[in-house]
Amino acid sequence: MVRHDTSGWRRAAAPVLVVSVALVGTSCTVSANLGGTGSTSSSTTTTTFNQHDAAPPHAVRKLTWHACDVTFQCSKLVVPVSYADPADGTLTLAVVEAPATGDPKTARDLVMNPGGPGASGVQFLEGSVSGFPAPLRQQFNLVSFDPRGIGGSDPVECASPPVLRRWIGLDPDPTTPAEITGTIADVKAFDAACARSVARDVLANLSTAVTARDMDGLRAALGEAKLDYLGFSYGTYLGALYAQAFPGHVGNMVLDGAVDPALSEVATEQQQAASFAVDLHDFFAWCPTNATCVRELPDGAAATYDEVMGSLEAGHTLAAHLSTVLGGEQQAGYGVVLTGVVSSLYSTNYWPYLAEGLAAAAGSQDGTVLTELAYSYAGFNANGTVQNLVSANLAIACLDRPSPSVSSYPSLARRLATTAPDFGSTEAWGTLPCNYWPVPPTGKAAPIHLSERIPILVVGSTHDPATPYAWAKALTGQLEGAELLTRDGDGHTGYFSSTCVQNSVDRYLSTGVRPPPGTVCASGT
Repeated sequence: MVRHDTSGWRRAAAPVLVVSVALVGTSCTVSANLGGTGSTSSSTTTTTFNQHDAAPPHAVRKLTWHACDVTFQCSKLVVPVSYADPADGTLTLAVVEAPATGDPKTARDLVMNPGGPGASGVQFLEGSVSGFPAPLRQQFNLVSFDPRGIGGSDPVECASPPVLRRWIGLDPDPTTPAEITGTIADVKAFDAACARSVARDVLANLSTAVTARDMDGLRAALGEAKLDYLGFSYGTYLGALYAQAFPGHVGNMVLDGAVDPALSEVATEQQQAASFAVDLHDFFAWCPTNATCVRELPDGAAATYDEVMGSLEAGHTLAAHLSTVLGGEQQAGYGVVLTGVVSSLYSTNYWPYLAEGLAAAAGSQDGTVLTELAYSYAGFNANGTVQNLVSANLAIACLDRPSPSVSSYPSLARRLATTAPDFGSTEAWGTLPCNYWPVPPTGKAAPIHLSERIPILVVGSTHDPATPYAWAKALTGQLEGAELLTRDGDGHTGYFSSTCVQNSVDRYLSTGVRPPPGTVCASGT
């Protein structure tokens, strides 16, 4: 599946993020600026190393800033390709800053990551800076960066736009021997293209654990003794790994939309599929309360959804009328449409588009809206250019955790279809590409272990589709000294969905004071 940033060219909403990416057809994991992102992934992992081992072996220079994109400051951070072999060359990471609106002499740096893996931190900050409250902007320089292999940081590029459109359209639930053989052939071809286009030593050093070391280099280059950090979705995993490796360098850290690094691959897929189903059925329940949705879907959202998806599963397609730069007139099959559905569940702001898309699909066999959602989710821009989300997501996720054996996927798909009928079987196939990835994994699923108590603030949403609420509770338990702040409601991550969460987070970032234990915030308020 493709799991990623859902910030679209025709849709605007508050920034939400995503967690990882499943890369065949349509699984459901991503971290993104939903108007992202993303981003959890079935491939989050923990690589254990201690602070002494992780100490940067190279000299870190302070960042040199220059004006960019009208109101921002940009810079570059040089990091080694391999921390184990600094002589192997360097990579250059893109860094962006929204300078504090208050006194620059007292302003602190707040580093953030929008999720993924694969989402551009630079694009996230430039696109969502207005969503951060004025008091926070006054006190902090908001800083983000493109992790290695992403966006402006020596990006991994595996696919042209036509190839990526074909990738999104792959059968997300192959069942017959011929379908499985065809899917495997497409996956092998995609992976081989990555192997040809990116140096092997670079591919071998794109894990989240390595990015955590880069982030400590960024902290040093900013001149900060401690890292103040706001991580969304997959960014919570990056933050947790950082805290494990550099506990003495952690300042005020917020992890919103938490990933549970200790979960097995199968448990991750099963729980995520179930969580997406919860939000889908919450959409079904919402529709009768909304006059527009009732008018568009007079037979009911659930019945229309079943009709449309059943037809697509049987092999029918929908006509999608897209601009020339997005491929023009085309047919949207089950994989594309299911990806569009998944992307719409990251935020309740997207439910009206899901209703519009289902109405068009059922009424006139028009898949334009759902295809636009799918393409936006996979990183297509309005002008036809493509972010390297899918390629980078694969490159990072396949290093972070081993995938199941190829022979196990059919039985796993059948099993997850029983426990999570809406998304289970497609979720099961999500990690297939990692079986043929050109470099072996370096991480594994394991709980986070901190060497000291750190007052981290974890944020979890009760009906988060991409990062289930149980994951936030689990990560809080793994992080000695952490506290959980709960948002009650649908959608991925909490900061941009609740004023209560936003105020609590901003107060903690500014003062270190966390909300009272057990605090629950309502969505919106």
